[in-house]
Amino acid sequence: ELARVKGFYNMNMDELARQAGVSKRTIYRYFRSKEEIIEASLDAFTAEMARKIETILEKDLPAPEMIAAIMNNLITHGQFIINPAVLNDLRIHYPQLWKKIDSFRLERARGAITRYTQQSNNPSLQEIDPRIITAVILASVQAVLNPDFILENNLTFENTATQLCKFLMAGFS
Repeated sequence: ELARVKGFYNMNMDELARQAGVSKRTIYRYFRSKEEIIEASLDAFTAEMARKIETILEKDLPAPEMIAAIMNNLITHGQFIINPAVLNDLRIHYPQLWKKIDSFRLERARGAITRYTQQSNNPSLQEIDPRIITAVILASVQAVLNPDFILENNLTFENTATQLCKFLMAGFS
């Protein structure tokens, strides 16, 4: 909650301890730094998202429903990571953590795209090498769903992700 409101960079250990209802000393018993706490939070979030994504993929939903379900989970459970303050903090102060998030999302996207192209009944899609489809989609995701693009264009993560999904789905119909 604190990260969602203040961003990662502007929160401090005193506020974090107060919000968690523990002493700073207790926090430092488990974490050496604020960055370590941020990384642990991101790791927990990505692990939970991985479980949710796998559950969604197992349902073999049509692509629009699958993407909507994944995005709804991200938006519902990822508020602390998709707000402009946190995106800016990741861009400026914690780029190594953004790279970790980017690797996670690319790995998950690769799996979802592969699954979708294998189950697709679209003859045009079946004629295209899945590696090309995957590369095009992943390049689009990396170019658009990143802190630089979102912030420089004064967009929100939610709106950007929704519009990108609509664009990609239009290409698959």
